[in-house]
Amino acid sequence: MSVRSLNRLAAVLLIMAWLAGCVSGVSRLKLKDSVIESDVVWSGEVYIDGVVTVKKSGRLVIEPGTRIVFAPNDHDGDGIGDSELLVEGALVARGTAAEPIVFTSAAAQPKAADWKYLYLDFAREAEIDYIISEYAYSGLQVHFCRAKVTNSIFRHNVDGLRFSTVNLIATGNQMYDNRHGLRYEERRSEVSLHHNDIRDNEIGIFVVTKSDNLAHIEQNNITGSRQYNVKLGWQQPGDVTLPRNWWGTTDPTAIKESFFDQDRDASLGHVSAPEPLSGPVDLPDWESTPGL
Repeated sequence: MSVRSLNRLAAVLLIMAWLAGCVSGVSRLKLKDSVIESDVVWSGEVYIDGVVTVKKSGRLVIEPGTRIVFAPNDHDGDGIGDSELLVEGALVARGTAAEPIVFTSAAAQPKAADWKYLYLDFAREAEIDYIISEYAYSGLQVHFCRAKVTNSIFRHNVDGLRFSTVNLIATGNQMYDNRHGLRYEERRSEVSLHHNDIRDNEIGIFVVTKSDNLAHIEQNNITGSRQYNVKLGWQQPGDVTLPRNWWGTTDPTAIKESFFDQDRDASLGHVSAPEPLSGPVDLPDWESTPGL
């Protein structure tokens, strides 16, 4: 085949590839270490290899059905992937039940901690609805800001949802198959977590430290934990009260035995579960949608 013929073939193949992309409607964006300082909209697939930071002046809107895929690179050898999305400005990630926004690993055989986290740090705006965050060190961390997290799934992570020093509303979420479903340091937080399904984790709720028993965590399903439904960290001497939740049983002794607290370590506070529910809280089962 002549050089001219090869060039023509290459041109035809390039046009066919471009047309295939147009037909599929899927756009692909590849990012390494980068900064967002203005208004940006993501759709299609976004591949992140490094740290993408939304600065204070930046506003990132992620459209329904978008996939954010993180390279599972661990350059410092700490066992945690280095890729992350750090939000200091604004994040609006509103998926739908039919088209959730997915944050996941690019590994062929993904595992927890393949990437670092979706991290809200002093964010000036944060709204998250119908996302799936999986195979991270933390599916979502929220610190020093106001945020609303609804109708989302956190699975196959070390920590599903983690927070400290926040004004946070979290409802309608599922946290399962994580090492810790919910992990927090209260530190003067104003928190309302209700109608969430925290199930089948190693530890359902891990209260690490600095809780003054102010977080409102009630009307949730907290069940099926492989170690403890609730565990107090070694610097948590204060009591923690978790009223009106479903623990998978109404037996007070069985509920109490699922806690790691002062009964097992004298340096810790007590966990109490007054007025336990008699059955599970209903949540929408949108995860059963094909392809999720």
